[in-house]
Amino acid sequence: MPMLSIAIAAALASTATAASPATLPQVEVIGRATPDAATETVRGQDLRESAPGDLAELLRAVNGVSAGRMGGHGLEPVIRGQSQGQLNVRTDGGLVVGACPNRMDPPSAFTVAAAVDRVTVVKGVQSLAYGAGGTGGTILVERGLPWTADAGGSVRAGAGAGDNGLDWRADSQLLWRGERAALRLDANAAEYGDYVDGDGEAVRSGFRRRSLHAMAGHDFGDAGVLEIGVERAETLDGRFAGAGMDAPLDRMTGARLAWQRDLAGGELSVRAWRNEVDHVMDNFSLRPQPAMAMRTPAESDTQGGDLRFETTAGAWSLSAGLDLSANRRQATRFAGPGPAMLTMVNAFLWPDARLDQAGLYGEGSRPLGEGTLTAGLRVDRFRAEARRADVRPSPMAMAPSAFYAMYYGSTEGRWDDTGVSGLLRFEREVSDGLTAFAGISRTVRAADATERYLAAPAAIPSGRWIGNPGLALEKHSQLDLGLAWEGERATASAVAFVDRVGDYILRDRARGQDGVLLADGASVYRNVDASLHGLELEARWQLTESLALETELAWVRGQNRSDDRPLAQMPPLNGALALAWETRTGEWTARLRGAARQDRVDDSVLTGSGLDARRTPGFGVLDLGWSKSFGAHRLRLDLKNVSDRTYAEHLNRANLDPFNPDPVQVNEPGRGVFLAWEWTPGG
Repeated sequence: MPMLSIAIAAALASTATAASPATLPQVEVIGRATPDAATETVRGQDLRESAPGDLAELLRAVNGVSAGRMGGHGLEPVIRGQSQGQLNVRTDGGLVVGACPNRMDPPSAFTVAAAVDRVTVVKGVQSLAYGAGGTGGTILVERGLPWTADAGGSVRAGAGAGDNGLDWRADSQLLWRGERAALRLDANAAEYGDYVDGDGEAVRSGFRRRSLHAMAGHDFGDAGVLEIGVERAETLDGRFAGAGMDAPLDRMTGARLAWQRDLAGGELSVRAWRNEVDHVMDNFSLRPQPAMAMRTPAESDTQGGDLRFETTAGAWSLSAGLDLSANRRQATRFAGPGPAMLTMVNAFLWPDARLDQAGLYGEGSRPLGEGTLTAGLRVDRFRAEARRADVRPSPMAMAPSAFYAMYYGSTEGRWDDTGVSGLLRFEREVSDGLTAFAGISRTVRAADATERYLAAPAAIPSGRWIGNPGLALEKHSQLDLGLAWEGERATASAVAFVDRVGDYILRDRARGQDGVLLADGASVYRNVDASLHGLELEARWQLTESLALETELAWVRGQNRSDDRPLAQMPPLNGALALAWETRTGEWTARLRGAARQDRVDDSVLTGSGLDARRTPGFGVLDLGWSKSFGAHRLRLDLKNVSDRTYAEHLNRANLDPFNPDPVQVNEPGRGVFLAWEWTPGG
C-alpha cells in the first residue's frame, strides 16, 4: 500500500506546476513547538468538504485521536486512550452534555463541522483554563463573528452527495459586518442512509440531521463588545447497528451570551450559556416489533458561565478565572407488550441526577533563562445528588437507592468533594529549529451521572447496569516530554507521555471485588489504580514546490494496576502516510491509514469487564482525493476505502450496550465516492 501511494504521486507529479507548495488538507498544525506537538487545529475547507457522520469521525484524522462506532452518528472520541468524562468538549466556551444513558449522543455529535470556523484538539493537559477534568484532552469548537472583515456582507453555500451512506448534505452561511455590529447565520441539512461494508452488507447507520445557528454582536467602544448566539440541532431517526435501541429523536437547543472589554490594563471576558438536550430511544420505531417494547425519553439541561481576566505583571503573562456549571439529567424507561401499551415505568435510569461544579484557577507564563515557564493552579468544588433515588418507578420495581445498597452497601444519594489541580511546563530552544519541552500536571475529574447514579434493572443480573454513588474523584498525575523540529522544508515532532491514575473510574462486572457486595455479573463501577503511557510521532516534508509527504504514528497502552489486566477500549498502534501535490488539473491527495492488531484486550465478563468485543485484526485503507477551484466555485471528489476492504476499528461500542446481549463490532464503510461543491462569491 505505501508503494501504491508513492506510485500515484510520482505519476501525477510529472504534470505538477511550481505555482505553490502542496498542502495536506486533513489537519492544519498551528503555533510554535509546544502547540505543534500537543495541539492541532482543523479549519476551513477541511471541515466543510468531507462527509463525516459527525465531528468525532472527522477528528480521527488527527494523530492521537480515535473514535468508537455504534452507528453512522454519535461516534465517541478518544484521545490518548481516554474518553467520555475524561475529555472536555466545549462549543463556544460552553458545555453540551448528551441525554442518552448509552451515549448515542456524545457532546461532539451535536457539532455540524461545516458550520464552525475551527476545531482545536488539545492532547493531554496543556492548560487549566478549559474547565474541570479534561484529563485526556480537550476539544474546542469555535465560531465567531466577522469583526476583522471589511464592512459589508458575504455568503457561502455548499452541497455534497455520496454513494455509500451519505445521500446528500447542504449548508449555507451568511456573514455581515457594519460599523459597530456583526451578524452570522448558519443553516445545515443532511440525510444519511445505511452504508454498506466491504462485503456489501448493509450496516444500520442512517439518520437525518437539521441545524440552525445565529450570532449577533455589537461593539460599544470603551464599554466592550457584546455577543449573543442561539442554535438548534436535530438528529432524527438515528439507526444504530451496535445497540439494542435506535434514536428517533435527538434535539439540542442552546443559547450563549458573551461580553469582553479592556479593563485595568488587561482584558476581562464574561460568558453565560445554557444547552438543553432531549433524546428518545426505543426498540420498535425503526426496527421489527420485539417481544417486549421499550422506550426511554431523556433530557439533559446544562447551564453555566465563566469570568476570565488576562493581564501582564512584569515578566509574567497572567490569566485568572472562575467557571461554573450545573447539569440535570433525567431518563425514564417505559416497557410494555407493544408500542401502544407502554404503560409500565420500568426504571428511572437517571433518577433526576444533578451535578454541579465551581472552579477557580490562575495561570501564568514567563521567560526563564533561555526558555519559557508556565505554571497554573486550579481548585474545583463538586456536588452530586440524585433527587429521585428513593422513588420506586412502579409498585413492582425497586428504587434506584435499593440497587445502590444491594451492590455497594450505600443508599446515600448525595456526594461532594474538592479537587486541586496543578500544572508546570517548561520549553526552550535547544538548537536552531529544535525545541524541547516537558510538562507535569495533576488533574482530577468527577464521575458523571451514569457512573454515579445509573439504575438499569434486568431480570437476569448480568443485564443490570448500576452506578456507584460513592465513587471518589479520579486523580491523574501526568508527565509529557517532547521535541519539535522545524527545518527549511520539513518539520517533525515526538511526544511521550505517562499518566498514573489513582481512583480510576472503571466499568466492571460484579464479582465481589472490594466495595462490590454481589458476584452476579452485573455492570458496576469502582475505583482502581491504573496507568496509561504512549508515544506520538509526526513528520512532514516538502519534497518539491508542489509535492508534500506527511506521516504520523500514535501508540497508547493502558493498564488496570489493581487487577493486573489491560484497560478496555484502548486503541492499537495506528498511523497514516499522506501525499499531496498541486498540478494544473487541481490538488490531488493520497492517504494510507491503518492500525495494527490489538491483542491487549479485556474481553471476558468472567474475569474482567468484557468491554472489548475481541482481539481486533489490523487493517490498512487507502483514500484518494481531488479538489480544484473554478472562480467562485470549488469542487472536491473523494474515493474512500479504495480497495473496498471489510474492517472494523477496535474502538467499537456495541459491547458497551447492556440491552444487547451479543457484543458485535460495527464494520466501517466500504468503498464510497463523495462529491462536494462550494460557492463563495468574491472569495
